Amino acid sequence: MSKRKFNLYFVPELVNEPITYILVKDFDLKFNILRAEVMEKGGQLLIEVDGKPAQITKGVAYLQNMGVKVEELNEFVTKDEERCTNCGMCVSICPADAIEMDREGWKVIFHLDKCIACGLCVSSCPPRAMKLKA
Repeated sequence: MSKRKFNLYFVPELVNEPITYILVKDFDLKFNILRAEVMEKGGQLLIEVDGKPAQITKGVAYLQNMGVKVEELNEFVTKDEERCTNCGMCVSICPADAIEMDREGWKVIFHLDKCIACGLCVSSCPPRAMKLKA
């Protein structure tokens, strides 16, 4: 079994299709929706998929055949301790609770194991201490 993260981009015609259900039923994949957004112009899902590598490959091929744009996330976030001013701007914006404020020492603590690499902390960090790395 392996886990991989993907950004899925849907055109409006696919937003109401049971695509995620089919990933479970037909490809025996487990997944966790990390972020979802439905808009007039389509939708976006950030998911973590768990399953046999061959089944994940087949599931991705299915998505692409349906017209879903699939991007695998091979990125991760890092924190530059020297640049960080511990302002806390990243703490409230993190949807995965991967960043917290140590209220005793007033230091920002980053938990890479919880990070979903969404990049919200990167864009909200005034001193640019948070960075996406491949």
